[in-house]
Amino acid sequence: MLRVWRQSMETDIPPVLSAYVDGSFDKETARFAYGCIMLDGDNTVAMMSAADDDPELASMHNVAGEIKGAEAAIRFCLDHGVKELTIFHDYEGIAKWPLGLWKANKLGTQAYRDFYREAVKTMKITFVKVKGHSGNKYNDMADKLAGNALE
Repeated sequence: MLRVWRQSMETDIPPVLSAYVDGSFDKETARFAYGCIMLDGDNTVAMMSAADDDPELASMHNVAGEIKGAEAAIRFCLDHGVKELTIFHDYEGIAKWPLGLWKANKLGTQAYRDFYREAVKTMKITFVKVKGHSGNKYNDMADKLAGNALE
């Protein structure tokens, strides 16, 4: 059960982008979702969100959405020839699993780590931790996209 919404606002994608990613989880339906805002400075390049109910991933609750948001940002960059990506995230595992600072024990975290390791062969990825629900405009937008994907 996957729903994706993407809106590209630029036809020429620049070689350096930023992304804000966030995840959400609905306990009643056991579904998770992500929201992702792709930026060139303060210009929105794309907004993406999706929800899923994969049981293996859903067992990780909102963390599954956080991971899928980061993967979506990376995939967008790979698909559009972007060479540098900075991922802003409010869940520290988004950086710690791929960088090997946390052990990836679950299939979802292992797949994310492996996807990152392949991606960095062709592009530079930097992680920046931001505080969630603190009034950060783009993090709040990613959070809202994730929540809306569960509706």
